[in-house]
Amino acid sequence: MSEQRYNPSRLLSRTLPDVLNPRFFKALLIVVGIGCSIAIYGLINSYLDQSETGPEATSPSANTQTTPPVFLPKMVRLPADPLAASNPTEAEAQISSGDTLSAVLDRMGVSNEEAFRSITALRKVYDPRSLKKGDTVTISLSSDATDDGNGRLLGLQVAKSFDRIAGVALTLSGDFEAYEIVKSLTVSRGRGRGNIKTSLFEDGIKEGIPTRVMGAFIRLFSFDIDFQRDIKPGDKFDVLFDQYVDYDGSVVQAGDILYASLTTGKRTISLYRHEFSDGQSSYFNDQGRSNRKALLKTPIDGARISSGFGRRKHPILGYSKMHAGVDFAAPSGTPIRAAGDGVVKRSGWNGGYGRYVRIRHNSIYQTAYAHMRRIAKGIRPGVRVQQGQVIGYVGSSGRSTGPHLHYEILKQGKQVNPRKVNFQSAEKLAGDDLKRFNLFRNNIDNFIKASGQTG
Repeated sequence: MSEQRYNPSRLLSRTLPDVLNPRFFKALLIVVGIGCSIAIYGLINSYLDQSETGPEATSPSANTQTTPPVFLPKMVRLPADPLAASNPTEAEAQISSGDTLSAVLDRMGVSNEEAFRSITALRKVYDPRSLKKGDTVTISLSSDATDDGNGRLLGLQVAKSFDRIAGVALTLSGDFEAYEIVKSLTVSRGRGRGNIKTSLFEDGIKEGIPTRVMGAFIRLFSFDIDFQRDIKPGDKFDVLFDQYVDYDGSVVQAGDILYASLTTGKRTISLYRHEFSDGQSSYFNDQGRSNRKALLKTPIDGARISSGFGRRKHPILGYSKMHAGVDFAAPSGTPIRAAGDGVVKRSGWNGGYGRYVRIRHNSIYQTAYAHMRRIAKGIRPGVRVQQGQVIGYVGSSGRSTGPHLHYEILKQGKQVNPRKVNFQSAEKLAGDDLKRFNLFRNNIDNFIKASGQTG
């Protein structure tokens, strides 16, 4: 007898005796098993589809947002995946005398651990020891409070220079990454001119000339001008300089002097900036002769002569004594500059001279500086210094009645009157340098004529 095949489609038409047949039950179980497998397979596919396309996959949680901290400009080269929180807050603090970056961050509520990690990262682009009084530190904190009640540190910024900002930002990995912003600035020309009424420096500031430019202006003429005796009311000054301007037209920094002119009585000295092919620059008169002399007549900015060279009654000892130098009265802490290139021969305490520095310039001339409040860092015997470099600061150490600089010039070991020592210019332009200088000078002269004469 042949075996009968069971067709699942005929199950519903079976009679009761057929249903009770064991072979029927076997077929029924096979059909139910197949149906359950199909149903489970469908449920699994439905779940996977929902997981891949559902809202949970398209809406990242708050701690995976990739929006940069709000205080970072859009044009900055940001670190990878900077971390931000909803509604981050910003705070600023100004550096006071003696402040450190870690102390400032502590005052602003940043944890010691975050301060340490952020400062460590910042050192890749900025030395925190460079902070000075008046600098501003900006931080960004998340709105979600930590255990100490403050938000997480998302980043910090500090001005590295007038055209650069250094900072760090928190990344998704939890590390701080350093970056540097280069500001987009344009260069324009600034000009200040006027008549001297009381003081060259003060009158220049009143005419809107930046302090930095006036200091450089005075140093340019320190080779030729005795600011105590040569300057008189009615004398004239004129200065043209670069200035750096930001996107909204604000001047953020004064640049180099391009042209400077000083008229004392009937004498006018005009100086022009010249840049050499190696990038170095210096100043020359209208004949192409350098303004630099072997030694400065005035090694300090904006000071007045309080005592000249010669015999005088000593203000402390009370008897007549040779005063073998020139005294410049100036506020305590005023920078003192090397009168010329040379090598430091002595640096330290020197009896009645107090804190003292002596520089050897060549086989003939030396200069000496006395009564300093302090000697500049690194100024020690054997160190080479450049003309105009700060070597110390005005004070009243030793036998002194008040803050001033005692300045001496020694010729072959003998003190001579600094005001009677005359030096010729060390350099005169020639060849291609002279041609380029003349082109620049003509350009400046035309600009000055077009914008109005001095005074």
